[in-house]
Amino acid sequence: MIDNLLNIGLMHYLVLSFLLFLIGLVGVLVSRNLLRIVMSLFILSVSIVINFIAFGYYCDNSLDNANIISLFVILISAIQTIIALVILYKIYLANEFLDAEKTKDKEI
Repeated sequence: MIDNLLNIGLMHYLVLSFLLFLIGLVGVLVSRNLLRIVMSLFILSVSIVINFIAFGYYCDNSLDNANIISLFVILISAIQTIIALVILYKIYLANEFLDAEKTKDKEI
């Protein structure tokens, strides 16, 4: 029993990826704060990268291709997060709040 838990295999990475995906999805669906929504979207993208690396390694027995593509995916998602944070900062300066419902109802 303990030997199975200590030998990390594909299923461990898939469970981790699934749990991160659920946390991100709940954060996007439940939260009204725009900053939390952006952070949850980043967690979603990280879970996809973990899933991709796990399948890339266990299907090909090589991390070369999976690492290169995952590096580009993480770089693109980090750039998207930075752009989203700049937009949120501009929204905060204009409205003094980051509540999604209030921002939606407010006329510019």
